[in-house]
Amino acid sequence: MDFIFPTGKAEHLLKEEIERIKSEGFFDYKEKSPRFSISEAIESKGLMLGLMVARTKSGEEISFKAFSGVLSKSVIVPGFVPPCFSRKEYEETILEYDDLLHELTDRINRGEKELEEERHKLSLKCLSKLEALYSFSTIKGTRIGFEEMGIRNPSTGTGDCATIRLLSYCFRKGFVPVSLAEMWFGKETQTRRENVLYPPCDEKCKPIIKHLLNIDLLYSDDDIAIINKEAGLLSVPGRGEDKQDCASTRIRTLFPSSPLLPSVHRLDMDTSGILVYAKTEEAKRKLGIQFETRETEKIYVALLRGVLKEDSGDIDLPIRLDVDNRPYQIVDFENGKKALTHFEKVKVEVLNGEKVTRVRFYPHTGRTHQLRVHSASGLKLPIVGDRLYGERKEGERLCLHAESLTFTHPTTGKRVTFSSPAPF
Repeated sequence: MDFIFPTGKAEHLLKEEIERIKSEGFFDYKEKSPRFSISEAIESKGLMLGLMVARTKSGEEISFKAFSGVLSKSVIVPGFVPPCFSRKEYEETILEYDDLLHELTDRINRGEKELEEERHKLSLKCLSKLEALYSFSTIKGTRIGFEEMGIRNPSTGTGDCATIRLLSYCFRKGFVPVSLAEMWFGKETQTRRENVLYPPCDEKCKPIIKHLLNIDLLYSDDDIAIINKEAGLLSVPGRGEDKQDCASTRIRTLFPSSPLLPSVHRLDMDTSGILVYAKTEEAKRKLGIQFETRETEKIYVALLRGVLKEDSGDIDLPIRLDVDNRPYQIVDFENGKKALTHFEKVKVEVLNGEKVTRVRFYPHTGRTHQLRVHSASGLKLPIVGDRLYGERKEGERLCLHAESLTFTHPTTGKRVTFSSPAPF
């Protein structure tokens, strides 16, 4: 399940739109220009169409659509949202380099092979200028380009997908996303079929989407939202104005109708990984019960500083807060709360010149800092980057990641699992 927004309303409207396009024979049904007839899409190559339902500032629900890439060699088609760059500047850049590139290609084809390096450098310069033209609108009301996202040398077509255009347009207008659907139109391929919903692609879309949404959203429907929390981000608001930015607040910004406090569990600020948030009070209640009664299943990945001898085992050490040294937790066999963790060694690796052990943790209880304390006190090997129970060297992060979460969906009643690989 990789759909980042509910698909229901958008899917219904998109199917109606596709039927309308087929019936009319044109994508731009108001203009009915032969240039934008459906013949090319059906006979030559298909294309991805997307539709978003959004809520305006006045509370009205509207819809708008987009296509991926180009349609009939054009990026501007009446009735579809525009690309994330200025067409005028894009065409001017192409014209600036086009003639010279064609001239070099002709000369190379006539035998002047020594010009291949010059053509290659010129092509890269042209691509660099084109990439700099892309500007995307974010949920925070800011504009951002590839460089600010840390995306270097994006592959061809990055930033041109329907989902990216729809999200950027939505945020530029100050709308709130409600529903989103993408479907293939025209000639089918081995991987693309008509009347099938497709989620945003991993390669080109998702690296951009997390910047537009200000959170790494993996999935959402009418009831829940799943994120991959980054290390360094709070799960819930802390005390003080400077600690209000957190995953919970960002979820509320993206889904304003969700509960005021949509969190049902949390991860330490330094821990990354899977978190589920509730989008309704009923979902929050049902999820909360599952976490309280330990009906959920969690898997963590960690790097331990040193070599772990045991292949697997259980750590059964009670934990309590050290009231004189908050938020430090300590092992206390008299007053501590029961804490049980199963561990499995994955392999021994070398990190920055020292040996570390990759392990998977399966916590049976959910005490504060449980895995960190059990690593340092139970296995006698602290987690790499643990500034409380071990050592954080320069440039390190806490190498603890919530890799997988399994629970019962609060509405469908089905057992679901969401996962994200460790970034270390």
